[in-house]
Amino acid sequence: MRAIAQLKDLTSDTCKPTIVRNLSRIMDIRILDIDTENRTLSFLYGNLVAFKKAKRELSSIGHPILKCTFQEPKQRRDSIDYRLNSVTF
Repeated sequence: MRAIAQLKDLTSDTCKPTIVRNLSRIMDIRILDIDTENRTLSFLYGNLVAFKKAKRELSSIGHPILKCTFQEPKQRRDSIDYRLNSVTF
């Protein structure tokens, strides 16, 4: 599943290596994009446990998730569409 999280204090490119290093330790997490201008992190996660670990890790390094939009695959016969769900923390 895909998540787009708005992070607190994601202000410059110097934050990116710390986020990448800490989230790369978590299995079933794949970072897609870190956008400092919009303060968002896009990533794929394999299951809810992996998402919770990523959320906890981001909080511990000073970039807690403020708002998160989830994109869950919605299966159709000929293609895959995505539904959007938002959660504010």
